[in-house]
Amino acid sequence: MNPRLSTISLSRDKYTNIAPYPHMYQDEFMDATFATALQTEILNISDEAWDRYDNPFEQKFTLRDKFNFPPHLTSLFDELTSDHFVAHLSSVVGYDLILDDTRNFWGVHKYRHGDKLDIHVDAGVHPTMDLKKQITLGIYLSYEWKSDYGCELEIWRGETCENNDVKLIEKVDSIAPLFNRLVLFTCNDYSWHGNPEPALCPPESRRIFITLSYLSKNMDDKNKRKKAFFVARPIDPCNIEKDRLRLLRADAEKYKEVYRI
Repeated sequence: MNPRLSTISLSRDKYTNIAPYPHMYQDEFMDATFATALQTEILNISDEAWDRYDNPFEQKFTLRDKFNFPPHLTSLFDELTSDHFVAHLSSVVGYDLILDDTRNFWGVHKYRHGDKLDIHVDAGVHPTMDLKKQITLGIYLSYEWKSDYGCELEIWRGETCENNDVKLIEKVDSIAPLFNRLVLFTCNDYSWHGNPEPALCPPESRRIFITLSYLSKNMDDKNKRKKAFFVARPIDPCNIEKDRLRLLRADAEKYKEVYRI
């Protein structure tokens, strides 16, 4: 079955001028029949195939093996990494994009009731390829998801992540994780995003998110971090211990200590 992806609707001029950093969403991105079959395929993957993230910044399930996807997932990623799609995406975002052959920045994630992901900027540099993480593309395939279930993708304006004491300024957008919705954003030193409000869905529902990132040679970007950097929102309570853990989580040598807490 072919995913038959839609053409991304924005021009380069419109995309690159979106504030506070380039981002967009687009509905009905894949063929509807394929999207439904893909959702079913993901929901039928055995529990043993998923890792559970459960730490102060994120609670979610992540598919462990990125090199042994089932058929529909394989078909989708084949299309998203095809020459014609990468060329089209490059024309929209304004950079010659390069594939992450290690699949380090690929992912399939599931959120259940109560799960969340705090506000952060992604790693700026690939851990082994020494290329810029330039663009993140994601597709929601959330099972029977309604807008009032929350866990929306929040887009924030904030200072550069170069500084460890960085501050967020204001939330500028919220994007509901609705079925067959594409999200796209540029990764830079102030592309603050996350879904920090816990999911309020019924026990049987799942917030499903498929994602991959594309690289570039744009090493002028200020974000040189090799791990994601989480920060508090202005509305979050003061928590000195969590602030300490945020810096630990962003350290490429020490981040695993956070997961043992």
